[in-house]
Amino acid sequence: MKYRKFGNTGANVSILGFGAMRLPMTGEGENLQVDMEKSVPMIQKGLDAGINYIDTAWAYLNETSEKVVGEAIAGRDRSKLYVSTKNPMNTEPGEYRKRLDVQLKKLKTDYIDFYHIHGLSWNVYQYKAKPKGYMDDLRKAKEEGLIRHISFSSHDTPANIMKIIDTGEFESMLVQYNLLHRYNEAAMANAAEKGMGVTIMGPVGGGRITFLSELKPREGRSLAELTLRFVFANPHVGVALSGMNTLEMIVENAKTADHDEPLSQIEKEDVNAMLGQIKGLEDLYCTGCGYCMPCPNKVDIPTNLLLLNYIRVYGSQKNFKDGNIQLYHKRMVPNGEAAEFCIECGECLDKCPQNIPISDRMKDVAAELAMFKPAG
Repeated sequence: MKYRKFGNTGANVSILGFGAMRLPMTGEGENLQVDMEKSVPMIQKGLDAGINYIDTAWAYLNETSEKVVGEAIAGRDRSKLYVSTKNPMNTEPGEYRKRLDVQLKKLKTDYIDFYHIHGLSWNVYQYKAKPKGYMDDLRKAKEEGLIRHISFSSHDTPANIMKIIDTGEFESMLVQYNLLHRYNEAAMANAAEKGMGVTIMGPVGGGRITFLSELKPREGRSLAELTLRFVFANPHVGVALSGMNTLEMIVENAKTADHDEPLSQIEKEDVNAMLGQIKGLEDLYCTGCGYCMPCPNKVDIPTNLLLLNYIRVYGSQKNFKDGNIQLYHKRMVPNGEAAEFCIECGECLDKCPQNIPISDRMKDVAAELAMFKPAG
């Protein structure tokens, strides 16, 4: 495992971090929660492979992600681990400390290394966080030793992320960056220049990039490996979070993180070829985060958008041959999960960090897939 200096924070972080947002779940509805039996060993497998940065959040996995992280790190040398978590930006001032106390108990720790305002926008920073807002709560918690570094995550525009960086209030940030989403490169460089640690979410697009199975990198590398290496090759990246949910994925990604040398000429050529082929995804950048769920009408929004991704890249006929039409008509339609059941209530729109016009895209999915109903 390779390690890097994390800005001016004094931390030396593994270039691969464990994102605890996509771990196996168990139960249904209100009882949906992380599967502790499967997930704890996965996180520990990552730690044994040299990962020392774990990222979670209050809301992840139906508010059970922090609990599984706490179980996974229990009994380990806390001084050798960096725990990152988040408090939603819509938390009211005064409530931040109450939630922090709950998070510390869930994580079974006395302090949190990197405490993020979750999904911070420039507008919220100006009118809610800054003027006698929860920035004061964070500073006080830091003075008390409950958090080591004040951080933020953001899905705002690159220009607004720049403004947040330039306030000088934060020691690290978490933003998106991958082959498809390169818009934050300037903000990442600005943050690094100012001594901030830079953490990356979605280095393989929430797994969406790797479904392009027809793109086969040369030099014996897998698509997942090349997309991760592309992110590692950026000198401003401190740690790239991967939402790993199988032991095989952990082993493969950890092996990739054993190397952080620059991309070879052949790899650069492969990257450029991939960028051309995934052009069709640029206006539909769904990472499968699931923030839009649950849908009040039981539509499986992430899966419908994934199918639309296939259509945009391969075309409907290829999609039909691959069996995804069968998935739609034989499972999703009977279960009421198909896009055609969208009633355009709009409840999901404000929840999407990518600002995807979900109701419009559901119409696109229904129209595309209705043309290829399987026989029988």
